[in-house]
Amino acid sequence: MSSNKLKFGFIGVGRRGLDHLRIASMFNDISIEAICDIDEARLSEVSSRYKARAYRSLGDMLEKEKLDVVVISTPTPLHVPQALKCLEYGLDILMEKPIALNMKEVKELLRVVEGSDRIVTIGFQFRYSSLIHEIKKAIDMDTLSMIVGYWYWTIPLVSWIARRNMGGGQMVDQAIHLIDLMRFIVGEEVEKVYAIYTERGRNTVEDRKAGFDNWASYIVSFRFKNDVVGCVYSTYALYPGVFTSKDSSIEDRATRESSVLMDIVCREMLIRYRHGIDATIYRRNIEPKVLKLEEEPSIAMYRALIEAVRTRDKNVLHTAYEDSWKTMAISLAANKSAETGEVVILDRFIAET
Repeated sequence: MSSNKLKFGFIGVGRRGLDHLRIASMFNDISIEAICDIDEARLSEVSSRYKARAYRSLGDMLEKEKLDVVVISTPTPLHVPQALKCLEYGLDILMEKPIALNMKEVKELLRVVEGSDRIVTIGFQFRYSSLIHEIKKAIDMDTLSMIVGYWYWTIPLVSWIARRNMGGGQMVDQAIHLIDLMRFIVGEEVEKVYAIYTERGRNTVEDRKAGFDNWASYIVSFRFKNDVVGCVYSTYALYPGVFTSKDSSIEDRATRESSVLMDIVCREMLIRYRHGIDATIYRRNIEPKVLKLEEEPSIAMYRALIEAVRTRDKNVLHTAYEDSWKTMAISLAANKSAETGEVVILDRFIAET
């Protein structure tokens, strides 16, 4: 094993953890040293596959291993406690979103990160998408007016995410990606948030038996401090593969539609982003320009992480904790608005929670 490889440990090897291992294994700069999970059977299988040492206890792994970086992909309520523990051992961290289900933990981790020289980055991998960077170049920032998007989904594939008390709802766990991209594209912070959620559409006996205990559909509107307006709407009420069909007569329509979409509106210009597929730029009297995705964003995210760890330069990251926590605050403010029925002023929400 080359001594100049970065030694990685992976905490949690569920659906997201496995994807992180898949990406990390592509890089010669990374040595997958250790894996931690409470599921003994899964831990045995995955650690054997990646030839890594297996731990059921995070404390044991941190005590026995000499790691450089840990990747945290556990259920959301564990994120901040585990990150704080890893920071005590002087480790750099890539942590899955969402950060936490409450602002107290978000701000506690921020306090520790700001007082440390460690790198903590959040898994908002779509900021690294070539499409998003091309969109940012194409936008007329002087006339940017509106940014809207939707995320259509079904009952979450991971059981704990289907429960509001564990996953926080779709705006916290999944559609937060769109909120984060909107912050990144607009380049300004959100001033105020208003949200309406409903359980209608996933509140049947069948849904309860399936383990679903959450809001079904969500609408969040917000105003940025530069007067751009935005909206994200999402749902868990649909079914897998909603835009695919065996009926060849609608195949053309199906291929044009996406379950995740974002529109950016400037003066006489529309940019339509189909998540993970392409983006099209529409202008008056100009042929539409189609942009194709060049590389899986997670690969670019890991490349940036490796560079940041080696150079100690956080500026190569688009998702450093010092910025990413602000996206988390918007999602939690949306939940607060939905629960109270009131407009939430974001700066006040952050200060008071």
